[in-house]
Amino acid sequence: MKLLLQRLFSPVRPAGQPMFAFLSGAALVRFAVVYILALVPGVSLAQSSLEPTAPYTQTEALREDAALRAIAFNRDGNLALAVGNHGTILRSGDAGQSWEVQPSPVACPLADVIWIDDRNAVAIGGQYDRITALSRGVTLWSDDAGISWRRGTDNELPRLGTLAVRAQDGALIATGDWSAIAESREFESHDGGRSWSGSGELDGVPPIKPETQSSIRLAWVEATQTATVIRDVFELKSGRLFAVGDHGVILHGDRESGRWTAIRGGKHHASILVVANDPASIPWPLVGSETLESHQRVAILLQHPETVGVSSEEAERQLYQVRQAAASLAASSVDTIDRSAAIQTEARNWIAIHRPTVVIIDDTLAAATASAFSQTAISSGIARVMRYGFEAGGDRMLHRNAMMPFAGALTGDIWDDALQIVSPAQTAKQTISLRVLYDASGNAPRGESITSGLSLAQGQRLSATFAKANRRQLQVVQARLSESKRVEQMIQTSSTAEFFGRSLKSLLNQTAVSDQPRLAWSLQCKLAAYDADVFPNAIPFLQVALSESADRFSDRTFGKWSALRLTAIQNSQEWKTLNAAAARSLAVASSQTSAAVQQAAVSPFQVESSGVAQVAAISPLRVAEPTTVQVGSKRDQQKHGEVDLAWEFHPLVLIANEAARQRGDNELLEVTGQASGNFRRLLASGSPNPWTALVSASEPSDDGRVHQGNLPASDTPVVAIPATVRPKLDGRDDDACWSQSASGREPQPTMRIAYDDEYVYVFVQCRGALFRNAPSTADAKKNRDHDLTHSDRLQISIDTDQDLMTAYQLQVTPSGKTHDSIDGQAGWQPTWYVAVGETDAGIDFELAVLRRDLTDLPLHAGQKWFVSARIVAAGATASAPPIPNPRLWKLATFR
Repeated sequence: MKLLLQRLFSPVRPAGQPMFAFLSGAALVRFAVVYILALVPGVSLAQSSLEPTAPYTQTEALREDAALRAIAFNRDGNLALAVGNHGTILRSGDAGQSWEVQPSPVACPLADVIWIDDRNAVAIGGQYDRITALSRGVTLWSDDAGISWRRGTDNELPRLGTLAVRAQDGALIATGDWSAIAESREFESHDGGRSWSGSGELDGVPPIKPETQSSIRLAWVEATQTATVIRDVFELKSGRLFAVGDHGVILHGDRESGRWTAIRGGKHHASILVVANDPASIPWPLVGSETLESHQRVAILLQHPETVGVSSEEAERQLYQVRQAAASLAASSVDTIDRSAAIQTEARNWIAIHRPTVVIIDDTLAAATASAFSQTAISSGIARVMRYGFEAGGDRMLHRNAMMPFAGALTGDIWDDALQIVSPAQTAKQTISLRVLYDASGNAPRGESITSGLSLAQGQRLSATFAKANRRQLQVVQARLSESKRVEQMIQTSSTAEFFGRSLKSLLNQTAVSDQPRLAWSLQCKLAAYDADVFPNAIPFLQVALSESADRFSDRTFGKWSALRLTAIQNSQEWKTLNAAAARSLAVASSQTSAAVQQAAVSPFQVESSGVAQVAAISPLRVAEPTTVQVGSKRDQQKHGEVDLAWEFHPLVLIANEAARQRGDNELLEVTGQASGNFRRLLASGSPNPWTALVSASEPSDDGRVHQGNLPASDTPVVAIPATVRPKLDGRDDDACWSQSASGREPQPTMRIAYDDEYVYVFVQCRGALFRNAPSTADAKKNRDHDLTHSDRLQISIDTDQDLMTAYQLQVTPSGKTHDSIDGQAGWQPTWYVAVGETDAGIDFELAVLRRDLTDLPLHAGQKWFVSARIVAAGATASAPPIPNPRLWKLATFR
């Protein structure tokens, strides 16, 4: 036992130290942000508030069972604090023997806490905005030994995760997400947590702590004789140990004897363990139904994102977003499966850690993972093992319109809310189906819960006392059962954009304030998914919906993003083509005449034995295009009032505004200098971050090679080479234009670009293993725009005006089936050709796109685009998230 404890206690921090080791550094440097926007008359820099929790998230009640993330004692060891989900703060005034929940001014997760002295303490945390995932930080300080708490000036901080004291000067150091305002992931306070500034990462970029391996988690469970994940441990000078974890558990241990006793929640553990493939495939309505209706303790395991043993800011961010969504539904924990470990070992460890009564497994998991967890669960004595999916069928089903009478919500509300946090581009399904793989009781579950008919321990149910929804709440929920039909009817019966706008405003006015953003976003997603060829009104209706969201939710980043998106689609190079196509379709529909038949273009490329798919359905002849229809008035991006600097300085906003300035959008002419200056600040940032790496890639030299300086290999920009000889388009890179640039089969697809006066050529190399699902696709009546939903496919995105808000999209499968669109809208009908070549090393795609279908003006040296090549998995949405991932994009510079 002592040897085991020595291994376990190696990361334990001694008395007086915070959760992580002291951060030593050089001389103090304070970084001051110049708030240019504050100089505008009438503009204030008020603190931006955190988005409120959903009505069904009963924060006060859930604090009793909240997962605890950190614990700290004062120097003498007589006072203690523990913090966790739902803004939970626990305090002990008797050396950790008893604990009380303290009033907290926030409902977001708190990640760390520290004592400055016997009177002063500081806690940190934060959360992400819905849809835009804007990172928001929280700092709390107390000057009465942790009894009462107030917020610090954290209005422009990102979500914070760790807290420490700098040895040299006693400054508090908090680390978290990268901030575009401070250009840093590290922040400091010299007044006890009341105010903060960017520290400039004095000791380099703060390390990201990877997730702890399941074997270590299991060792703690075995040592403490509890069935919960331990999140933090604190050791006093006396050798006494205190640990906190999920379910509000607090344990007391002794290093010498190795004995542990539970002070709080020692018998708490999960009744249900969910094993999911990715954040979007978690059965969110089922989780909410089990926790909020049946009061079960639910734990979640993810095969994605890969965070175990990986120091990745992106993976950490994804995991915290999932944890935020899970906490809002009272789920106890979210952990990840280590893909580098043997899957049988991972399954055995996690089931032994949680000791659930029911295990439910995602149908989309890899067969080996699903088999390992189901077999391990059965052999370990788990009472019930189930599989879940999103297709009809199974032993029982949960529909998105099912009512949750206790919580006063629809299961679809929970589903939409969770996806808005973890994967806003994904659309919720209609149903969740479950089937029983094994049941020790011999009876299928028949009650409201999937644990019905099984014997549960008292500690497997939430101990919180929830307030039941009243009659008025249930009436409102019942009235919303027909909401989706009303929305569909409103879209289909509105004859004009003006009529649709009036109907939309009326519908939102009749909806509860807390439900309006969810409805507005789902409506935008629905309109964006329409095929403009079939329903031409989709494009003007979408612009109306964006305008309404921008006006109605101007205090939220969702509203600000809607305004930015509206400006982009009204003015971007890509959407000019799409708006013109929509106007043509509307004109044809109103005149009740058929569109003129155009001749198919003859391929100018040599057809090799592999064949060239001629995707173009029309000739490259250019005809006059109708004037683009503009919906709504031009928006003034810089309105007087409160300014959210976290949004105004977000890299996407700076990049989009700079693109608008380059286009000459009228509404930004007054603040051209401001936008350009802020963009240059991002461009010159010395702090490592993917946004600066994207926009400030090194210029190519005369030999066409890029000297990337400090850029990692994954951020190497693309150089577009002039093609003196047209490539054969045979799926092989043996043409002269491809031999001028290096290539390699990286985990992500690699892209090369060439061009001449008529065409833009793209060559993409992919690993063959990335294409697992390639079902046969029935030939369409036209030789383009196949339904590729159920196929793994390559998606090439081209953003010619560099706003990262709009892009051309070309999709192709290894079998040569294709689809082209602009942000998912298939109204764009370019002329392009593709050839696919298979080698032992992988699959190569060679494309030629008519230049005039990408840009009106000839290409020239020094011109730049943003480009992206990624594999879209079968069943996954090809839609871009509201805030794009800069790591999936590259800067293409034309030589």
